[in-house]
Amino acid sequence: MIKFKIFFNIEKEEQWLNHMLSNGWICTNVNSAGLYTFNPTTDVEQIIRIDFQQDLRNEEQANYKQLYEDYGWRAIKEKSYDGTYYWLKRKDGHDELFSDNDSQIAKYKRLMKHACSWAVLSFIWLLCLSDNHSYFLNIKDAYLTPGLWDKEGLAFLFSFLFETPFAFMRFIPPWLFLATCCIYVFLYFRYRKSIEQILQ
Repeated sequence: MIKFKIFFNIEKEEQWLNHMLSNGWICTNVNSAGLYTFNPTTDVEQIIRIDFQQDLRNEEQANYKQLYEDYGWRAIKEKSYDGTYYWLKRKDGHDELFSDNDSQIAKYKRLMKHACSWAVLSFIWLLCLSDNHSYFLNIKDAYLTPGLWDKEGLAFLFSFLFETPFAFMRFIPPWLFLATCCIYVFLYFRYRKSIEQILQ
C-alpha cells in the first residue's frame, strides 16, 4: 500500500507512522516526495522513531548509522538526502533514540535550525514573487488579458476561461510561500518551547 502525506513536523509524522504500525501496516520506504510504502504485518510490537541529522558527512553518517544499529535499530531507508532518518526496532522498554536531556536538546536545536532556514527561504521567495505585483492581494489583477473585464458574452467567457489557469499560477504561489513561512516560524517556536520544557 502506498500513501501520500506531507509533514512539516517530524513528531506528527512519527505519531502517524506508529499509528499505522499499530493497525498492522509497517512502513518499508519513505520517498522525499511524500510517498510512504506500507506492507501488512502481524508484528505490531515494534516502534518507529525519526531523527534529523542534516549536517552529517559521509564518514559521520556511517558512524551514526552503525551506532544505532548496534543498539538494535534498523534504518527503514538506507540513504537520507534531506537529513531525516527513520528507525525501526522491537519494543523492549528502551524505545527512545535519545536517553538523556542533552541529546534531546541537541535534536530540537537541529530542528530549530532547519525550521529557521526554511522560514527565511520561504520569506525570500515570497518577496520575489509578490514584489510590485498587486495580484498578490487581488486575484482580479492576476488576469492580464487586455480589456478582459470590458468584454461581454462568449468573448468574455472564452477569454476568462483561457486566462484563469494562468491567473491562479500568479495568485497562488505567493500565498503558498507565506503559508510555508508561517508554518516553519510556528515550528521554530514549538521546538524552542520543547527545549524549555526539558530544562524545567
